[in-house]
Amino acid sequence: MTQAINTVFKFVSENPGYRASLGVIASSLASKTVLAWGAVNESSEDIWVPELNNIRHSWPDATWTPMTQQQASLFDEAYQRAQTPRQDWLLSL
Repeated sequence: MTQAINTVFKFVSENPGYRASLGVIASSLASKTVLAWGAVNESSEDIWVPELNNIRHSWPDATWTPMTQQQASLFDEAYQRAQTPRQDWLLSL
């Protein structure tokens, strides 16, 4: 995922008007979703998602929907909690 983030941020830095966004690629035919980075131009509503074309080979109906700022914040908080080492209370006895 690090390479995808770098690719998107490079795109955003070279294309004024776009902002990076975490979003969800979904396919109703495959009944699957994937988290992916992309870029959104808020004035034109254009999107750029580097992984979307590759995924469309397997999921032709795949679409990408950017997360709202609130959704992205909630995801980030949950991710940070999952990455924090858990302390087993039994080990502390």
